[in-house]
Amino acid sequence: MKCKKCSNTAVIHLRQHNTAYCGEHFVDYFEKRVEKTIDEYSMFKKDSKILVAVSGGKDSMTLWYVLTKLGYKTDGLIIDVGTGNILFDLLSQFADKIGSRLISVDAKKYLGGLTVPEIARIIRRPTCSICGSVRRYLMNKTAFENNYDVVATGHNLDDEVSFLLGNLLSWNLGYLRRQAPFMPRTHHKLVGKSKPLVWLTEKEIYTYALLNKIPFDSEKCPFSKNASSLKYKRVLNDLEVDQPGTKLRFYKQFQRLELFKTDLVELNECSVCGYPTTSEKCSFCRMRERVEDALGKQKN
Repeated sequence: MKCKKCSNTAVIHLRQHNTAYCGEHFVDYFEKRVEKTIDEYSMFKKDSKILVAVSGGKDSMTLWYVLTKLGYKTDGLIIDVGTGNILFDLLSQFADKIGSRLISVDAKKYLGGLTVPEIARIIRRPTCSICGSVRRYLMNKTAFENNYDVVATGHNLDDEVSFLLGNLLSWNLGYLRRQAPFMPRTHHKLVGKSKPLVWLTEKEIYTYALLNKIPFDSEKCPFSKNASSLKYKRVLNDLEVDQPGTKLRFYKQFQRLELFKTDLVELNECSVCGYPTTSEKCSFCRMRERVEDALGKQKN
């Protein structure tokens, strides 16, 4: 197959766009796609201070790399929640290579020395649910306390459409209302959140990472093995094979809907930690209280 731009041998065929690219022109396509996504949703500007949440996987490493290459001011954030190997050396070396900085946060410092899996067992909740709550809280806390304008995460198109399908099947309106590529700052302590890779598939991100020799770890989180999102991804992949472009069309059409758009809710400050919440205490502090109560009962 030939490249659409130069007729050289293509390295990737994008059926959803009915096109193919050689390595050079795919890199150009990919970077323009990221820039267009940032502009489409007014995520941030060239002088914005961006904190990229990184894990060492292909998505977050690619996001960190491409934003830096495009001229944005980025630093990386790694949060150790105790669910797997922390690739601190890999991330530190990568930060030096791209002229960025790495911030490391140990979640146990805020969780009484406990890891996320330990907390999940104590209060009998899914590990992924606890992990997401802890990461969101600490990402925002770190970004706010270090004066960042926005947090960027490596969620890709496959991630977003699988979450979207799952939330639609369950009619989780609260999650649907918040599933946006960009969530602006709505409180002075709540930093904006962006997903610049939402128009790009896992295949495209993997190819870009290989072409640019971006180091990444391919090991999956051990707690994601039976996640419902993986089942939804398989269903959507089958649809994509039969009807190329289904995923992107599904996602973009949802973003254009007004059905789930509502007025912004009024945010209070948590009576314990002072960070934004819709109730008296934020979910993070309520979780910590549940852990303390459970441990207290075990001692008695």
